[in-house]
Amino acid sequence: MYTILALLSAGLLGIWKFGISLYRGRISPYAVLLLSSASAAATYLLLGLASHSLVLDAEDMNAGFWGGTLNFIATLLILKAVEQGKMGVVTGIAATNALIPLFYSIATGEKITLLAIAGVGIIFIGLAFFFISRSGLSEPGGSSSYAIILAVAAALFYGLDILVLDLGTRVSVTGTLFISQLPQVIVALGVLLASRSFKRMSFKAAFVISGAGVALALANTAFFTAADLGDIGVTSVLAALSPIVTALLALVLLHETMTRTE
Repeated sequence: MYTILALLSAGLLGIWKFGISLYRGRISPYAVLLLSSASAAATYLLLGLASHSLVLDAEDMNAGFWGGTLNFIATLLILKAVEQGKMGVVTGIAATNALIPLFYSIATGEKITLLAIAGVGIIFIGLAFFFISRSGLSEPGGSSSYAIILAVAAALFYGLDILVLDLGTRVSVTGTLFISQLPQVIVALGVLLASRSFKRMSFKAAFVISGAGVALALANTAFFTAADLGDIGVTSVLAALSPIVTALLALVLLHETMTRTE
């Protein structure tokens, strides 16, 4: 059961990454974060109330706050990275965040499966190809090297975010995840107000970004439910398949060209 949830999470995360990256360079990343996070928070709240699973436990709230802070930094790095490099490649590199919870599982005595070993192997092979074939990874006016650095940093913060949130979803998944969105909403709103960079957003853009936030909420709910039922390391490796969805959406809808190595 948890493998199905992990794969569902991968698909939804791929949709979220595509949705928040679609208007890169045209809409402030803080505006994207604000709308996506607010939409995700509302979804967690509704899911929790509908299922009677929303509990604001003190320990879960603490983990949610710090996990949300790490997630905010990681998502901001991703948005900056896709302004410099191709969406599919950036999200592919960022998916190596799965290695952090996987190694954590091994360090805490969890038995590594053949599936997890295969996942790690695929991630490392993919990374090698991305680094070897760096030419053509950048967007016009962007930098492939800068995009790779930002994507690797995002992977680190996402990996730590998963560990922190996993420790805080013992009592209530929806409660922890709801709290995790609040730092992002507060910081993004604060930055936009301080910089007075609010700009009118088209209805289509607002709808797409809000929809991406809903996809994120459903993805994380499925992910941490799977992690509670199974192993966080294996769940993370399965969820790391999300860049396939993002890359295919970018290929079909945005007509992004892909090299043979990519």
